[in-house]
Amino acid sequence: MLGCAPMGVRIIPLGGLGEVGMNAMLIEEGSRRVLVDCGVMFPNDQVLGVEVAIPDLSYVREVGGIDAVLVTHGHEDHIGGLPSLLREFPVPVYGTRFTLRLVRERLVEHGIEVPLREVEPQQHFTAGPFRAEPLRVTHSIPDAVGFAIETGEGIVIHTGDYKIDLTPVGGDRLDLGRFAEYGRAGVVALLSDSTNSERDGWSVSETAVAEGFVRPFREAKGRILVALFASNVHRVQSVLDLAAQLGRKVVLAGRSLATNTRIAEEIGILTIPPGVLVDDATAATLPPKRLIVLASGAQGEPNSALARMAVGDHHRLRVDPGDTVIFSSRAIPGNEIAVSQLANRLARRGAVVIDRGLDPIHASGHAQAEEQKMLLDAVRPEHFVPIHGEYRMLLAHARTALRMGVPASGVFVIEDGESLVIEEGQMRTGNAVKSGRVWLDARGGLDVSQIVLREREQISDQGLVMVLVVADRKTGEVLRGPELLGRGVAHFEEGGPLFAAALASARDALAALSPAARTLGPALEDALSRGVRRVFRREASRRPAVLPLAVLL
Repeated sequence: MLGCAPMGVRIIPLGGLGEVGMNAMLIEEGSRRVLVDCGVMFPNDQVLGVEVAIPDLSYVREVGGIDAVLVTHGHEDHIGGLPSLLREFPVPVYGTRFTLRLVRERLVEHGIEVPLREVEPQQHFTAGPFRAEPLRVTHSIPDAVGFAIETGEGIVIHTGDYKIDLTPVGGDRLDLGRFAEYGRAGVVALLSDSTNSERDGWSVSETAVAEGFVRPFREAKGRILVALFASNVHRVQSVLDLAAQLGRKVVLAGRSLATNTRIAEEIGILTIPPGVLVDDATAATLPPKRLIVLASGAQGEPNSALARMAVGDHHRLRVDPGDTVIFSSRAIPGNEIAVSQLANRLARRGAVVIDRGLDPIHASGHAQAEEQKMLLDAVRPEHFVPIHGEYRMLLAHARTALRMGVPASGVFVIEDGESLVIEEGQMRTGNAVKSGRVWLDARGGLDVSQIVLREREQISDQGLVMVLVVADRKTGEVLRGPELLGRGVAHFEEGGPLFAAALASARDALAALSPAARTLGPALEDALSRGVRRVFRREASRRPAVLPLAVLL
């Protein structure tokens, strides 16, 4: 594969297709390539002790790197993997102003410096082998764009995440006219956001959410807590404006929320009404009826400000009976249980919890079926590739494209690691490349192997048995043991039948070893492990993790 440069243009998803999150799309021509986005995915309850997953970059290493990264917007599932990528491949990053400010914050935290090159909609730039133009889109974060990328095989449009909001709070609508201009000129492939493809109709406008806040805000007797995504600057603006009208003060609870708000104000995306914003020390002194708390942690994150308030563990802010908590967000797939548990904790503290109501309190940032039809009608691509979503979402979007007239031979549903080739104006499937997830632990950002994850799952599911033996290093004589210690293992009490059987099996395994073998730590530990595992498989049909400890003196 590496003997000569591949013909045509290759489109290779390394993340984000077949899953929600970890978006990363490689576009390759000849021996050069760019990556559109590099995001993270957050773990579910089954993946223990890790913070995020990033795309497996094995293929990028195999082909010798990339020329540049194009970033569609500043959400973590699109930029969160950049530190890991750029530490290894320090290439230029192209994005809009607000997006690059968020990228810079993350790179500074990791001590990484690369060229950050600001781009603007309708202004062409060159990245690697391609000439590209940012296309303004509306999303739940400011300054979002898609990209029209000029390749040797024609125009490829990558929408990024988008919706068609005719009355956005920020005033920037999706530039449907520019998409249509490209459509009239000819688009060889459209790669389009599929997150809400299973939802009929139109998404709710962000302006409707601003209006939907009015009723619960006016009816609230105590504090108002609004839980939302930290990146939703336009919704923050709506809350600030309404607070000014109602004579309430606003405090920001959450580091990421404070950072995003500060950046948005600095570059003129957000305007803070005079005297409305207060710090948490001042907020703690205000009467409840005069305070609004804007809080991150709407997805039930255990260390978030909202989670700490829900258990009374925040150093200044609190939730009391009669307070109103508004969940202005939708649970990300996989987070439903965590969000429900958080809402219940808040309700136990006496708060009125609103996660839906007569008026809209949340609007998705992703297009629904009718909006997707409108974009397809404007672009009229020769080939269509649904991106960003679980497999059923990709299929639903593909069906919409077929209904809009894209021929069946031009619609391609692929997942991570699969590839498409555009050659002489035609698209076909290509060779698969290595892909997958690399899990990073919660502290050092170090890779966590699948073996380690399986061991953690095994320990959490069936417990741990430790087996200790002390032997003479020279003669192999057993000086102490074997001794057993169980943690989290059902029916493994000392003196019980299972404990006795395991202990006897460990003794038999030791006796079967020659004195010379007992002077070798690995051989000794392997025999102990096999002896204990045998009993659990035979008598209990269970497989706890077994940790043998051989001490040679």
